[in-house]
Amino acid sequence: MQYSRTWDVPLIVHLLVYEPILDGLRREVYEETGLTVIEVEGSQKYVDTRGINPDFEVECLEPFCVYQTIKGPVDSVGMYFICKAEGNLLVVGDETKDIRWVPIDEVSRLMIEDPRQFSDVDRAGIKYYLKHRFEN
Repeated sequence: MQYSRTWDVPLIVHLLVYEPILDGLRREVYEETGLTVIEVEGSQKYVDTRGINPDFEVECLEPFCVYQTIKGPVDSVGMYFICKAEGNLLVVGDETKDIRWVPIDEVSRLMIEDPRQFSDVDRAGIKYYLKHRFEN
């Protein structure tokens, strides 16, 4: 997606208080793209502590990768997931515009040409994906 002259990858911008991670992922993808997430890679490894202590519940799952900013104006930790989705792509999302799919070989080419055209956070996630999924 392109926003403010940079490319972005749909991601969870903000989880609601006590919102399960996968629910937030599905909500944000739908709000930003209009697509319904039907499968999340790694979700079969999901566990939670529901039913053990009703006053304190925790969930654990395996995202594709995790990032942490190590310098810059924003301290941020986030997760990337690989999903399958269906539906009709929006033209304008909740906080996005010019939404479209881009073939991964084009993303790779764009990263080589000028990695700064991607958002500061997403550059690392894209580099990780290209290194561990696309180039293998």
